[in-house]
Amino acid sequence: MQEEAVTRADETEPTGGDLGALGDALDSHDYPATTTELVEAYGEYDIEIRDGEQTLADVLASGDDELYDSADDARSEILNRIV
Repeated sequence: MQEEAVTRADETEPTGGDLGALGDALDSHDYPATTTELVEAYGEYDIEIRDGEQTLADVLASGDDELYDSADDARSEILNRIV
């Protein structure tokens, strides 16, 4: 049991809201914005996930075209999908 705890402690998980360069780009984007608009603008940005990296386009591909009122709304949706 303790071995599992040590292994899990070594895993990298997304930090609370820190998306690096993508986070900065989202902050500077004009809102409201749709999922499609964000993917067109930033879809190639890489996001660290538990098992490696995915692009923003891949992360948002499975959902509907939503409307985000702010960078915080967009960030929350992205983080919810990668956790």
